[in-house]
Amino acid sequence: MTYEIDLMHPGHKAWTVTRDELPAAYADLKEGNSPSVTWGDISDGGVVIVQVADDYSVVTLGIDDTFYWLQTSDDDEPVTVEIGGTDAEVPRGALVSRELGLEVLLRVDDLPALRTDYMWVDQ
Repeated sequence: MTYEIDLMHPGHKAWTVTRDELPAAYADLKEGNSPSVTWGDISDGGVVIVQVADDYSVVTLGIDDTFYWLQTSDDDEPVTVEIGGTDAEVPRGALVSRELGLEVLLRVDDLPALRTDYMWVDQ
């Protein structure tokens, strides 16, 4: 199982890590680089994308041609965050702990459980 890490600033840089390497690589990610970690491909059955900030993460699940935000609260107030190097609005409830982003990435081998064990909201 591999994950792609992308840094958008200063200039795009991408590399692949294994599941065993992911926790250390994730811990080193810094918000100013606009980092994201991706596993899978929606055309192959599912994708999980985690945008990593210094004190939160935004987790997206793409499955069955639909994308969802992971939310830990029902707070729908839009907030602006940087995703993929550009500003995007997400519901405040989609700002989850940085640790939860890593937890979800480490559980991608069981997408059906991810869908039921967490609260997902259509994007």
